[in-house]
Amino acid sequence: MMLRWNAVVLLFFISSYGMQAGEPLFVPHGASAMGMAFSVTAVPGHWNSFNNQALLTSATGVSASAALETRFMMAALSSKALSTIIATGPVPIGAIVTHYGNGDYYRVFAGLGSAINVSGKLSLGVQIDYITERSIGDYRDVTSLTFETGMTFELSPSFTMGVHIFNPMAPLNSLPSSITAGVMWRSSDDLLVTLGSSKATDEPLSIECGMNWNIIERIALRAGYMSSPSCFAFGAGFRTGPLETDAGFLINSITGISSSLSLLWHIRR
Repeated sequence: MMLRWNAVVLLFFISSYGMQAGEPLFVPHGASAMGMAFSVTAVPGHWNSFNNQALLTSATGVSASAALETRFMMAALSSKALSTIIATGPVPIGAIVTHYGNGDYYRVFAGLGSAINVSGKLSLGVQIDYITERSIGDYRDVTSLTFETGMTFELSPSFTMGVHIFNPMAPLNSLPSSITAGVMWRSSDDLLVTLGSSKATDEPLSIECGMNWNIIERIALRAGYMSSPSCFAFGAGFRTGPLETDAGFLINSITGISSSLSLLWHIRR
């Protein structure tokens, strides 16, 4: 039985390497995800649910969050995001709006997604995306509509696999696409480890790994690594009552430091 599941996981990693994919127009958000080098395709969480919509089935209640990411410590390359998840009914709903860029060029991304639990182990999710790009001068403004989809499968109580595809309509539109596959191993309630891979159009395959360690009830430490671009990641989170605040960092020896801050409010648990 274990050999069969190992073969399934290996197949997903091989498939992610061979598929035509691409860097998504959606800039990933969530400081907790950055602290784990975005290896969160199979990890439940508010912001992780927008990296794989199938994770929405693990959400409960109502939550809202704001995030700010700054690439290479340059304000002109900052991205801001607002998101909310409503999971009070049989079908959860997640909505996100992001703004990336500056006065000369900016991109607005809006998505509305949901997910269903097909069985006790398999979950499927989908999100409709609206993307508009604006720039000054003679450059043409562009507006696009696409979708993304994800899947999670619980191989065992401590082992979960996830797959996510952004813009599978790439042959029909001018947008890039991407595919990500990953696994999560939860050794205990306080420690989880992840391993994943992602492929982008005209980009090399990237291998990512990460860990999240709840050292005490309210404080979590995170670390990770991604191979393309080569970056080490680290971060921390603090929880008090209905509020969670997280900070995450990516460090590249050439481009420097990218940082992310996010604040999450559990309106109703």
